[in-house]
Amino acid sequence: MFERNDFRRLRSALMLEGVPDRCPLIELHVNPQVQAAYLGRPIESAKDLVEFWMTAGYDYVPAELGLIQVGGVFSGDATTVKKGGYSVYSEEDVEMNWAAEHKGIVTNLDEFERFNWPTVDSMDFSILDELASLIPEQVKIIAILGKVFTAAWMLMGFETFAMATVEGSDLMEPLFQRIGELQYGALARAMECERVGAAWMSDDIAFGTGLMVKPEVLRRYVFPWYQKMGELCREKDLPFIYHSDGRLFDVLEDLIDVGFNALHPIEPKAMDSRELKEIVTGELCLLGNVEVDRLSRGTPEEVRQIALDNIRDLAYDGGYCLGSSNSVTSYVPVENYRAMIKTVFE
Repeated sequence: MFERNDFRRLRSALMLEGVPDRCPLIELHVNPQVQAAYLGRPIESAKDLVEFWMTAGYDYVPAELGLIQVGGVFSGDATTVKKGGYSVYSEEDVEMNWAAEHKGIVTNLDEFERFNWPTVDSMDFSILDELASLIPEQVKIIAILGKVFTAAWMLMGFETFAMATVEGSDLMEPLFQRIGELQYGALARAMECERVGAAWMSDDIAFGTGLMVKPEVLRRYVFPWYQKMGELCREKDLPFIYHSDGRLFDVLEDLIDVGFNALHPIEPKAMDSRELKEIVTGELCLLGNVEVDRLSRGTPEEVRQIALDNIRDLAYDGGYCLGSSNSVTSYVPVENYRAMIKTVFE
């Protein structure tokens, strides 16, 4: 029997090493307002962050590294809008930044050369040491890496990027090379911290009905970098997790071949989790799948039932971790969030 917070539980599921004492919990992101509502006070420090993840019952604490904020957001040239109604915890407008949909800030080789690229040495990894000093002995940090595919299109603008995949562009090769080197370097640096227990690549490549681009584009520019990162994880004997929204059936074998151990978040509108389970049993651990819409607009009992059904149908062999089908947003009522995570302890 593991302790309440014990990374060995999560690792056993991610690596398909057997059935743990209970279904592990997993989230890529929990909105700070939800965290504050759960704890009953604001999240103001790394100590508060650790307390939230431990109190809620997770076996890890996440740390975002690498090129997480990219494109117009990264350069400071983002499209900014103010929206109301995004939170059940506040009526104030929320400022939201979006990367360019049409023409981005790196659309040709001249712009590529002039762009103020960061270096791995310029990135801040201090959060790892801070978290390492705060987490319990049996808990680990999951390093959440920045993006490869998403970074490229955000820098180019999606329309410009999409046209380049069809018409060809001399920018594609150097752009992916530079992004891949940065993300790989960030992962290698993160792994210097002994308390890092897994790596999580967050990089959306699909939407509800299919991939954003042809599989050949991903196989040429994106998957080779995933494979290099996967090899590094295997050298360190660390689980390698992949996040992409959308329908991924066309590249499931690719994702397995490059070295991912687990797949997140299994959006119900995009992939049937039971069908997916039959396809990847013994090869991938499945993560998430509790629909965010139901988390947001359902009742606690409805959420609890979805969680119970998922544990019954997906966790029987240990290859499933319970969580949302994307992330726990500011429009998820805390009572619904509590209902989901409490289910694993019943």
